[in-house]
Amino acid sequence: MGITCIINFDNNPHGTYFAGQVVSGQITLKLDKIKLVKALTLTISGFAETEWTESTGTGKDETTDTYRGREDYIASQTYLAGSSQSSQVSIEPGVHVYNFSCQIPPTCPSSIEGLYGRVRYMIKVAMVRPWKFDQSYTRCFTVLKIMDLNYDSPLLRMPTQMEAQKVYCCWPCTSAPMQLQMTLPQTGYVSGQIIPVGMLVTNDSHIAVEALQVNLAMMVTYHATHMSRTHSRNERLLVTQLMGDPVPHHCKKQFTYYLRVPATAPTCFNLCKIIQIAYQVEVEARVKGCHRNQAISIPITLGSVPLLEHPPMQPQPRDLDGLPPQELDAKALGHSAVVPQASAPPADFNAPWAIDGSIPPPNYEEAIHMRTQPDGTNNMQATAPPNTLSLDEHGFAPLYPIFNIPSPTAPSDPKAPPNTDVNANKGTWL
Repeated sequence: MGITCIINFDNNPHGTYFAGQVVSGQITLKLDKIKLVKALTLTISGFAETEWTESTGTGKDETTDTYRGREDYIASQTYLAGSSQSSQVSIEPGVHVYNFSCQIPPTCPSSIEGLYGRVRYMIKVAMVRPWKFDQSYTRCFTVLKIMDLNYDSPLLRMPTQMEAQKVYCCWPCTSAPMQLQMTLPQTGYVSGQIIPVGMLVTNDSHIAVEALQVNLAMMVTYHATHMSRTHSRNERLLVTQLMGDPVPHHCKKQFTYYLRVPATAPTCFNLCKIIQIAYQVEVEARVKGCHRNQAISIPITLGSVPLLEHPPMQPQPRDLDGLPPQELDAKALGHSAVVPQASAPPADFNAPWAIDGSIPPPNYEEAIHMRTQPDGTNNMQATAPPNTLSLDEHGFAPLYPIFNIPSPTAPSDPKAPPNTDVNANKGTWL
């Protein structure tokens, strides 16, 4: 049997927490014979890291620079056996159980796994061995920032409209314009809601639109440095999409399309300096021939707490500075210690959507659009040292909340007739 290490979380089988909660659980270590080590350590870490390479020049003059960035949010370590001064301790054969608890700072950004970077939170148990690589066991857990849309800008509740037009040239002639108008009833959403996308297409040109493509795109910006030079990389992920209707030339049509927001990380600009996350709804008019497609987009904000029907009268920002810093509870490290329990969703810090009794607790799902298998040199290199065994089955994938709540009503033109089944190749002729 050798050595078996199991890391479990209290009342939280998936290991999903909100920033500000206490992560707690047990470490079970099973040995079939005595083990001599310098120390047995428990480390809880949270960090953001970015990495990619850029090449310049050609042939013999080609040079490759590696850009890296890192931020740390949790860095706590305690000794389960031995100490930093010990030379050798023995761990007897049998089953050893250690309890742990750690406060997650309320300003931690959400977990994310991207092409050029990631935000990751991890528990590591290490047998420190002199003159050898440490024997380590790791398990990751998901941290979610509490982004309450009710405490953000009131503009998130307001309808938004964007217009764009394009003319098509066939030298020496120029067509009449094709105009796209997109309307959203609001710009604040959570995963699980449906975004009603109102489209008005005025195609006065001689070019037919083959189809309207409606996308929800995730825009990730990574920052890193190399020899004091700071560079950025952008990644665009297609969260979800649907193919819409054609629009013949010299006609005007109105549609409403419904995009369901799948499980995904919330918008984040200010908590992480090296990884920023944004979202936008896009509509692309795909035209025939050798002409460029016309596109239009509206930025939206995705949170972890939905907009309430009746917003709080006087929203009070949370006092993040008054909360205790992250520390391992040394008193909780023992076979009989009692530690705080946490669950997903959090009980107080904490299920903020519970202020509205009509909002049920969310489920938690993996972000399908972030299942990337990047190749080439622009891949996050493995940072784990040798002799490190990951306890995450099938690899680690963050889990995000997804709600089952009503969605905002679709934008409409009072002069236009109702449009009932607009995602089924139907639209309103105007």
